[in-house]
Amino acid sequence: NETGHGEEARRLQALLGALLRDLRRGGSGNGSAEGPGFESRSGSGSGPGGDASLYILLIMIFYGCLAGGLILAYTRSRKLESKHDPYHLYIERTTDREGRVSFG
Repeated sequence: NETGHGEEARRLQALLGALLRDLRRGGSGNGSAEGPGFESRSGSGSGPGGDASLYILLIMIFYGCLAGGLILAYTRSRKLESKHDPYHLYIERTTDREGRVSFG
């Protein structure tokens, strides 16, 4: 749908333009971070500090899940690898349940 793509592009352009205007309005002033678009840091609202901490939390969760998945994949691959290892197959064939070596 060409019309749908054009509509999405216009909406994205409008959103980015509004965001840029908001950032310019909030960033201009006497060098203070508190302007008409910002709340004070002492408040518990969703000011710039609240958004930053949420972003940091999401990034930490993402990398935690990534590290956990890599660790899980690595340990599973090591388990599968050890089952087909010739040394382990030899030990399995030559020992009984009590761990005694039997060559016959």
